Amino acid sequence: MTSLFKNILRASVIVPAIAVWVPAFAADTWQVKADDSDIKFSGTQLGADFEGAFDKFTAEIVFSPDDLAGSKVSVLIDIASVDTENADRDSQIISADWFDVAQWPTARFETRSFREIGPGQYEAVADLTIRDVTKEVVLPFNLEIEGNEADAEGTLVIKRTDFGVGQGQWSDTSQVGDEVTIRIDIDATR
Repeated sequence: MTSLFKNILRASVIVPAIAVWVPAFAADTWQVKADDSDIKFSGTQLGADFEGAFDKFTAEIVFSPDDLAGSKVSVLIDIASVDTENADRDSQIISADWFDVAQWPTARFETRSFREIGPGQYEAVADLTIRDVTKEVVLPFNLEIEGNEADAEGTLVIKRTDFGVGQGQWSDTSQVGDEVTIRIDIDATR
């Protein structure tokens, strides 16, 4: 056999062997542990701080630090599940002047991309849709993965008026502040 032919034969054996040996990284599918996960928010009303949470949401999570390009997260929040521990405020939040749940019962967070900003620290560039208004947001979050368990914690600040939350007299931010801080704490398993 000629040496060229031997080299071609070796390459035809080695290349497929390498292709089998090299692990393919693919993003993992995660299931949210609803009882251990929260989407909370805080704001100001008449100069006083208040907090609340959305008790019902669903999430589709496909994520791997080794495959950020193939990672995707979509969260659908049931606005009527709001709980600020104040029944009057909760009924106002779901009214037509605020979130208008009769017309837009959900808010959606859907990622466009991820980037690593440090060990265990990431940013998600996402579309946030509230009251049928979509804005691009950046959510920085910390992620800890141990075995088949993951915990993600992040904070995002938005302006409610950018999404039309607070119509009529409530568009004035002197009574209810414009900035709203959203905090996520998501526990998941794969």
